Amino acid sequence: MEGRIPQTAAPPMPAPASSSLRGDFAWTFAGNAVYAAGQWAVLSLFAKLGSAQMLGQYALALAVAAPVAMLAHLNLRSVLATDTGGKHPFGDYLALRLTVTALGLGTIATLAFLSAEGWAMRATILIVGLGLASEAVSDLCYGALQRRDCMRQVAISMMGRSALSVAALALALWLSGSLWGAVSALAAGRIAVLLAYDLPMGAQGESLRRSGSRAGKDIFVTALPLGLVLMFISLNTNLPRYSIEQWMGSAELGAFAAVISFITVGSTMANALGQSATARLARHFHQRRFAEFRRITWRMAGFVAGLGLAGAVVAELIGGFVLRWLYRPEFAAYQPLLVAAMGAGALSYLAIALGYAVTSARIFRAQLPLFAASAAGCGVASWLLVPRYGLYGGVLALALAALLQIVGQCWILRGALRRAEVSP
Repeated sequence: MEGRIPQTAAPPMPAPASSSLRGDFAWTFAGNAVYAAGQWAVLSLFAKLGSAQMLGQYALALAVAAPVAMLAHLNLRSVLATDTGGKHPFGDYLALRLTVTALGLGTIATLAFLSAEGWAMRATILIVGLGLASEAVSDLCYGALQRRDCMRQVAISMMGRSALSVAALALALWLSGSLWGAVSALAAGRIAVLLAYDLPMGAQGESLRRSGSRAGKDIFVTALPLGLVLMFISLNTNLPRYSIEQWMGSAELGAFAAVISFITVGSTMANALGQSATARLARHFHQRRFAEFRRITWRMAGFVAGLGLAGAVVAELIGGFVLRWLYRPEFAAYQPLLVAAMGAGALSYLAIALGYAVTSARIFRAQLPLFAASAAGCGVASWLLVPRYGLYGGVLALALAALLQIVGQCWILRGALRRAEVSP
């Protein structure tokens, strides 16, 4: 039977830790950097110890599982981190996370059975979905820590999870040589960190009691637009992959995934900056300090735009060498594609930074039509451009999706600030 917490008896919000934006960014960047390096290591291990085809199969499994996992994700971390008034206890968020995660896994299992050929590929898709599910629960714990400005603990978890997961994958891939065995080890590493560190740290000082089924419904209604947004963002990433696999095969999809992974260099920094600034931006907006809100937002935007330009220059100068070293010698031929990908990445970084500002203002529903339009544009572009321009068509589709996001986010922020400034 669910316990109910009277409104007058709600436990006080945990006090935010004393920290600076610079310190939070340093820790968040370190955590995201190690995590991104781990993602790179996963792709590199599949390429070096497996094959381009195995890498493509892993990319396809992610493409099938990720959109469903992102819908079930609901971006509850952002909803929790920006709930600065403590409207709902942590227990309500955790119960909702576990419920929708279970539903998401069921959906992924159904898709695996319907879309994949052979038990090995079906098992791979399901196990990849399980790993994504464990990350979703960890992410909710990060939201509780983020609301308390405990970004160091978040970073420690991300670094530990990355190191353990990659080590487990490398050992399994070396011993078994099978894709499903490798992704099983990868998921096991993530689950181990969730149980041993994330849940105890995230729940520390938080109330695990439930305040009733209505609270879960309220959170779900608030978060559903963000879940749909995450699904559309995932589709933006994966729609070109569907087209490439359809028109060009698994090996070329593996090469595309390897090259596109370099966009994560800048997105790691953009996400670190956005995550470390989210709670502060939310407080500035809630307390009507709009000048400070604008200042932090435009500083983030300027930083990530410059980062994107620097990435394109580095790709032009040493991209071939890096591709050869990280993957295989034959991947160096994709250096021009890497330069184009980093140009598209510059637009995606700006979209990421503006997205954190919109979410910090707790503008959730308005993002839904924007990202739906972005995903639709990416899908149409992928289907039209990949057959004509090959892998470059996939990059162009990603650039178009990011540009649509930027225009829409600027329009949403402008309107929200105008309304907030004139409201009593």
